[in-house]
Amino acid sequence: MAKDSHIELIRVIGGGPAGLIFALLNAHEKHKIAVHEKLDHDQLLNQSRALALSASSIDILKKINIDPKKNLEFISINKIHTSQKESFGRVIIDQGESDPFGYVVRYDHLIKHLLDKINANKNISIHFKSEVINMNVKESFFRDVDDKKYNYNFLIFSDGIGNLLDNQFKFSVDNEIANYSALVCEVDTQLKHENIAYERFTPDGPIALLPINNNSLSKLVWTGKNYFIESLLKLNNNEFIELFHDNFGERLGQVKEIGEKLVYPLRQQYMLKPYTENILVLGNAAHTMHPVAGQGLNLTIRDIAYLSILLQKNQYVIDQDTLKEYFDNRVKEMKSFMKLTHFLVKGFSNDYVGINKIRSLSLFLLDNQKIIKDNFINKFNYGSN
Repeated sequence: MAKDSHIELIRVIGGGPAGLIFALLNAHEKHKIAVHEKLDHDQLLNQSRALALSASSIDILKKINIDPKKNLEFISINKIHTSQKESFGRVIIDQGESDPFGYVVRYDHLIKHLLDKINANKNISIHFKSEVINMNVKESFFRDVDDKKYNYNFLIFSDGIGNLLDNQFKFSVDNEIANYSALVCEVDTQLKHENIAYERFTPDGPIALLPINNNSLSKLVWTGKNYFIESLLKLNNNEFIELFHDNFGERLGQVKEIGEKLVYPLRQQYMLKPYTENILVLGNAAHTMHPVAGQGLNLTIRDIAYLSILLQKNQYVIDQDTLKEYFDNRVKEMKSFMKLTHFLVKGFSNDYVGINKIRSLSLFLLDNQKIIKDNFINKFNYGSN
């Protein structure tokens, strides 16, 4: 096959939410952005998992003219119910008449609207089925699966880098979280969810339920150590439902039906320095965290928004000072959430003598301290910066 050479100012590897949002926030008439996605168009849209978007993510999406209330099929999260198995303590956060905490949107719906915006922007192009196979960092080009050569002035990685960069980036890894997995499935319950998101801590790991329609369908995310999640997969549906009720209770009545159960290995790690002279790594490729706090994508969107502010301020001159300023600012929030998720997983996923009572009391006190509760909500909605 003939080898073509294409030159753009910025190339983005990865056509998921992070890569597309970066392109839409930063495309400019003085330069162009090319997005490279390894899947084809239909494969990219054939993913129906649920995404929880915080208030800050909603505000940022509005800057590229995507408003969940107008453009997406969304489910608002109006209340968050946090509790612990066999405990009197619980925290209920209710927005009342205020704006929702956030929204649950389907991945494929968000991607579709992002792609519509991409296709309407003359400063952005997208290459499907363009998986990067090898890179030449010194000469600033890469080749895709069809052996096409693409030069770049600056490269954004928003997808896993694998071995493409010869281990140029070093990670700080939370080895304890590496022993955990997440089981994900849809559950249809007897009672309506009333737009409530649930977080239930058990000795075997946290259970999260996100509302995903306007009736009684929720997305279940059950995380725990690998051996426990493997044992869940071996249960038939009736056994699984019985164990679920034993841990979650019957706040939503009986589970009527469950969907296909999928398991994902979990990691918690971050790059110590996610940039080189003309490469920046974003999103899950740069920091991966446990889903218990639901902050992975929201943290990434805030990263992209802050980077966009810096690039606009510097008239899109991307130098080491700009990248250092970006990372020095954003790493604080990222580490803060890493510590929080580690604490939630390790602190609430055991049944040590006496610890259960301390956790119960902590939840009870938090539920009755409005100032602390408000600060907690603000951190989850808008981060720490």
